[in-house]
Amino acid sequence: MDRETSTSYDVLERLLLDESAEPTSLPLSLLQYVTNHFSLDNQIGSGGFAVVYKGMVGKGMVAVKKLSNTFGLHENKFHEEVKCLINAKHKNIVRFLGYCAETQGKMQKFEGKLVMADQRNWLLCFEYVCKGSLDKHITDATCGLNWRERYQIIKGITEGLLFLHEMRILHLDLKPANILLDGQMVPKIADFGLSRCLDFDQTRAITENLSGTLGYMDPEYLRSRQIAFASDIYSLGVIIMEILTGTKQYLDDDYVVESWMNRLDASEGRMQLEQVRVCSKIGIECMNLDPKKRPVARHIIDRLDKTTSADYSEEICIGSSSFELQISLPREQFGERIEKLGAESLQKTDVKEHSILEDVAERLEWLHMQESQLKVGQLPLWGVQDMKEKVNRHRANNSSSICTGFSEKNILDIFNTKTRSNFDRNDRRKSHFINIFRKEELLPIVRSSNQIGTGSFSGVYKGFVGNALVVVKTLLSGNMLEINMLENEVIVQSQIVHKNIAWLIGCCLEMENLMLVYEFLSRGSLYDILHSSSKVPLNLDVRLNIIEESAHGLAYLHSQAHTKIVHSDIKTASILLDEKFVPKISGFGVSRLITRDNEHAESVIGDMNYMDPVYLQTGLLTEKSDVYSFGIVILEIISRKKVSHSNNSLVKCFVE
Repeated sequence: MDRETSTSYDVLERLLLDESAEPTSLPLSLLQYVTNHFSLDNQIGSGGFAVVYKGMVGKGMVAVKKLSNTFGLHENKFHEEVKCLINAKHKNIVRFLGYCAETQGKMQKFEGKLVMADQRNWLLCFEYVCKGSLDKHITDATCGLNWRERYQIIKGITEGLLFLHEMRILHLDLKPANILLDGQMVPKIADFGLSRCLDFDQTRAITENLSGTLGYMDPEYLRSRQIAFASDIYSLGVIIMEILTGTKQYLDDDYVVESWMNRLDASEGRMQLEQVRVCSKIGIECMNLDPKKRPVARHIIDRLDKTTSADYSEEICIGSSSFELQISLPREQFGERIEKLGAESLQKTDVKEHSILEDVAERLEWLHMQESQLKVGQLPLWGVQDMKEKVNRHRANNSSSICTGFSEKNILDIFNTKTRSNFDRNDRRKSHFINIFRKEELLPIVRSSNQIGTGSFSGVYKGFVGNALVVVKTLLSGNMLEINMLENEVIVQSQIVHKNIAWLIGCCLEMENLMLVYEFLSRGSLYDILHSSSKVPLNLDVRLNIIEESAHGLAYLHSQAHTKIVHSDIKTASILLDEKFVPKISGFGVSRLITRDNEHAESVIGDMNYMDPVYLQTGLLTEKSDVYSFGIVILEIISRKKVSHSNNSLVKCFVE
């Protein structure tokens, strides 16, 4: 070790011991020394633009991030990252120790000649965080981190983000892979490679190049290239939902709470139930497609703090176009307030309002029951049963109004209201009528023993109606987004008759939640066939036939259907296969019936891994958006590699 390296080694060792010390410039020779010249044995991580090495400094450890691809990366970008890191000092942000920015001349061959070229060495040095990144710890609610750990992680991430925003720093790449956990499972936000420091009076900025991680990137940023504090809030919402459920998708808060029931500590069950629900609501609000409707970090922290108090209140929002009310009361007063609301609202004529009140009553009754099972102590919910009976009697007297409101869609004349004869899956009707099923026909199918899958918003069941084997899809809850998607699916599929489109046989309107009935396709989804642990052998001819037949179905949607249809969520999970491997496109919940003046989408919904960049940037939805997604499907079928695998993008790898 030479003198310069020895001196800087002492400086770095003191930095590790003194948490108040400022980050400093570090020589390349030192970082080479502590990492054993960046040996493979010391490598602990890698990404698209950097490799991370573990380094030994005395009895302590550091993490050294070495930018591996500096060609084409502007020097100002590195300076911006260093500036953000120097300002980011917080217990929930990985501690920044120092940086190296040295340029060396190196002889290299260029067009057959040796030339002297500048080699830029850009490195960053951090504290070593022993538990690694959060993505390695996230599982569903049935195993892995307990609730206390997950709650503290959510709160810690939010506190770190609040500090960044108060310092006018946008992270712009928040995701579990960029959140590290120390020995006490304290989360620390890391990787500021895409960060931006805003001026004091600046709240947003426009970027020239889109960068980030699909699935966590704000759709508004993808559409308009405008970055703001709300961009980080969207990413936080996705992370919260992933911590709660193990997946990045939107799920109703009742479903999330129910999934945690068996794991919660009985001694603190009431408070933990409320924490789960509040975190789920926060996650959903953060993912609102309208940035103006997302909460700010300070508001989120305040709500999380309230749930740690034993004497907490619950806030329930009841709303419709003509009826809005917000309740924020101690739990023991809920029953009295709901009974009063029920009595008052029965004077109104809107059945939807009574249905909303009934949902609130059922939710309170459910919470009461769960608390009783957890032996937390029963709370009086006076009048709930009485109010429910009043609402039910009123709804019985107004039976012409189907509770889902879906019967209004019959103005499209898509329902077959005549007596339904037995249908034959091999003799598909050429009309667009949707068969109406009675609930008595479908309820025996919708049992846990018949469940064959779960979608983003729905449960999927297999069973017989008469002699026909069918699939029944039913909502997991009555969330309006879910209802709208299923209703949209009925409307779109009523316009479709094609051998490569999954057949929607009918639906049931008598239930609280809409039920859809489809033909049963024995091979399941193309995604499962390509990527499940027990892969199904597919020779090249079969794969090419799947591609060709799927293309026929897509072409039909775009040019041969009664109205042009853009699917807008084409992916291998949306392509089902029958016993002969004939593909059939499904999943029309976010599809659009396109007219010339109706091509701009108000919101971006779908799987980001397959989404057309032009659609993301402009909101312009055309058949070319589907064609882009289908191109990715072709790559996936040919390679049998997932769209996102081992932190790599299939599209990016293919282009390279």
